[in-house]
Amino acid sequence: MSCRRHEGARVCRRSDCRRISPSLGFPGVPAEGAGMSARHTRLAAALAAAWEAEIVSARTMSSFADRASDPRLRARLLVLAAFSRAHASRLLARLASLGRGPLPVPPPESELPDALDEAIRKEASAARASAGRYEGIAALARGSSDVSTAWVCELNRAEEEDRASELLRLAEAVLSGDPPTTEHVAV
Repeated sequence: MSCRRHEGARVCRRSDCRRISPSLGFPGVPAEGAGMSARHTRLAAALAAAWEAEIVSARTMSSFADRASDPRLRARLLVLAAFSRAHASRLLARLASLGRGPLPVPPPESELPDALDEAIRKEASAARASAGRYEGIAALARGSSDVSTAWVCELNRAEEEDRASELLRLAEAVLSGDPPTTEHVAV
């Protein structure tokens, strides 16, 4: 496949050229970052940071489940970890629509409090902070006229708020020694 404007060139570096791009390997796809505004770049960076936070959160919740002795608590924590993986999947799809990804998987974090209830409370705090970040990312996406990304961020925000509330209820159940029941589970 050759570019009419760059007949003799081995690799065309122009973003509007339809020659195979060396960075992506697809005909007609511009080189990485070509044509992206600063706002889209900020949006992609925010989505990538949120994706990493969701991956770390899913790992953390899975490690909590491994530490839990009650099977019902373990099951709830695994469900919450699955929600975090679903958030990460949605974010990765939005990143792909912006021409970004796949991303490197973050290294595992090993600094967790020894007490399970304290660790769950810390994760609940992180979930509330994540919900706030999603609100800002949704506003940035709406400013970029990317309503699909805004919708994904609003959905993730609402689920993060629910997750934070549920984690606090689970931490109370762990602290009191009561197994989690349907009263502890967000509806």
